[in-house]
Amino acid sequence: KSMDYQLLGELFYLANKYYLDTLKDSIVQEVSSRKIVTEQVLEVTKVAEANDHLEKLSNALYQICTSFLIDNAESAMEVCDNEEVGEENSFTLHRMLARVNRTKKSSPPPAPVCDNCKHEPCLNEKMLTINNFVAGAFIRVAGGWGVGSRKTVKRDGSQVTYIFDDRKEFKK
Repeated sequence: KSMDYQLLGELFYLANKYYLDTLKDSIVQEVSSRKIVTEQVLEVTKVAEANDHLEKLSNALYQICTSFLIDNAESAMEVCDNEEVGEENSFTLHRMLARVNRTKKSSPPPAPVCDNCKHEPCLNEKMLTINNFVAGAFIRVAGGWGVGSRKTVKRDGSQVTYIFDDRKEFKK
């Protein structure tokens, strides 16, 4: 963890040059596992740009910056505030923020989770099991909601407690 991003970039270049795929994968994994702070955003972005021809490394570096800036919008403003307009760094920051914007727009929305069963996809028409039990979910016997609808209350081992529409508690 003590290696800086520039050194990791140089090691990746050498690993690429000498076909050391295991070392390349290890470097990408190391970079991807790191968390950055506001003061490192510019440094990491510059290393990513300098190594743009090394796609795996560059993408990993951009990804940690993008993730950080999406999760810490105020930090992005702080980084911009610390740089003068028109300097080389401002162009780098501009390109990074544009990447963040594209990433946010292209990220798929989170999958909707069913309000009843709390699963995605919904477990409608599926059998109740120990693994998919959710307290408070409405379940029904095969054949219709009406009279056969029940609301799960709790699970104790393999025993499920539920209530019928008339609020009588039963265990099965």
